[in-house]
Amino acid sequence: MRRNEFDPSGWTVPVICKDCGKGFELPYRHFQAGVVFHCPHCHGSFVPNLPMYRAVRDAFESFYAKRKRDRDSTLNGDDEKLRQRHAAELEAFHKSLDELAHAMRPAGKMVRRKGLAAMFT
Repeated sequence: MRRNEFDPSGWTVPVICKDCGKGFELPYRHFQAGVVFHCPHCHGSFVPNLPMYRAVRDAFESFYAKRKRDRDSTLNGDDEKLRQRHAAELEAFHKSLDELAHAMRPAGKMVRRKGLAAMFT
C-alpha cells in the first residue's frame, strides 16, 4: 500500500539532540511548542519553542501546499517530468529540513561556574 505524501500523519521532523549531538526524527503531528521529546540515544530532553514550531510549520505547510497545487493543476500531463521535478524538490526540501534542524539545535547544558574567590582558594 502506497502512503499518501499529503497526509501529515506520515511526516517527520529531523532534530539534533543538544546533549549527544545525534540526530533523530519526531512525528510532525506531535511537534508543537512546549511538548517535551526525548532523544532515543541518550534520553536527553528536547522542547521546541514557539519560533522553532513556527519555522517547522511554515516549512512543511508551504512545501506541501505548493506540491498539492502542482499535482492538482497537472491533468494527465507529462507524469515523468512531474515525478522527476517532484523528486528534486523533495530532496531539496529534506536538505532544508536538515539545515533547519541544525539551526534549531539549542545550546548544550548550562554549567555552573564557581566564583573568582572560590577558584583561587
